[in-house]
This record gives sequence, structure tokens and C-alpha cells, in this order.
Amino acid sequence: MRAVFGIDLGTTNSVICRLVDGRPVPIAIDGSPIVPSVVLFRDGRASVGREAQNLELDFPSETIRSVKRKMGQAHTYQVGKQTLTPEAVSAEILRALKTGAEAATGEAVRDVVITVPAYFDEAQRQATLRAGSLAGLNVLRLLNEPTSASLVYDQVGREGSSAEIILVYDLGGGTFDVSLLEVFAGVREVRATAGN
Repeated sequence: MRAVFGIDLGTTNSVICRLVDGRPVPIAIDGSPIVPSVVLFRDGRASVGREAQNLELDFPSETIRSVKRKMGQAHTYQVGKQTLTPEAVSAEILRALKTGAEAATGEAVRDVVITVPAYFDEAQRQATLRAGSLAGLNVLRLLNEPTSASLVYDQVGREGSSAEIILVYDLGGGTFDVSLLEVFAGVREVRATAGN
């Protein structure tokens, strides 16, 4: 059975994790588990993360950041002679996470779950799926970020415990989401969600 990896494709930073003893553990890419969601297109190649972030001041017109804000929109980026969609730029971030995780773990990264803001509409969700496909990933599921956060909160929802209502805040670098969940017998049911 192939391993399934989890990806937080963030507005400002991204992370890839794998489960170890039932807990998500971030994988260090180039020495850090946090990869800036910055892409530099220069000399026919894409640089992602700290390298792109460090070179942004020298090459501002060739650097794209906060691409997540444009997902699902009819927006394009003009970088030199290239016209890039938000999905294509996001695919570069996902590809860098994939490549870095493969180098760190020695395992092929194919099947993934990607988290998205709770407020993402269908167009934004479809754009995220396309980005995953462009990066050579099999996206098994998109999971709302606050719901994802609730999965590691193991104080409630155990077998035999009474139902509880929990409120999960996701104060991200580019988004702020909140979800109200009912947790019972290991099941999480989203009652309400909002975000900006």
C-alpha cells in the first residue's frame, strides 16, 4: 500500500506531512518543514520556496507570491514571454513539495490530501485539483483547513465520550477561517463554516 501524504498549500507558506504513529509529521524540505509559497520563473526554470523568496528583490517581475488568492479566477500572470494561470503556479509549489518529500523520505509521493480554506467555492476547489494534477499528484481529497486541524485535536470524539461542539480557528498567513464542528464517537460533523 502506498503512503498518503497531506499538503497544506498555503497563501504564504506550504507544508507536506506524512502520518507517523497516527500523527501528522511535517517533512523538512531544504532543511525546513515550512516552504514559502513563492515561485520565481527565471532562465527557463521555476525556483520555489526560500530561494525564490531570497531572489524576489532582485527579480520582482519574475516572482509570484500569494497565488492562492487567485485560484479559481480568470487571472493570468505574465512572466517574460510566459502566460501562467494560478493553477500552473500552484503546481510548481506542489511539485517542489513532492520532490522535496521524495528526497527526504525515499518514498514516491503520488497520493495526497490537500487542505483548502473553508470558504473556497467550487471553482477554487477545482483549480486546486487541477494544480495537483499538473504537479503529477493523485489528489484523493480536498479537506477544509479547520476540519483538518480538528483531526489532530484528540481530546474529544473518542469512542464512548459524549458529543462535544468545538470551534476551530485557522488564522493563516492569507486567510482566516472558522468552523463549528460537532464531534462524537470519532466522527466530525461540520455544522457551520466561514472565512475571509
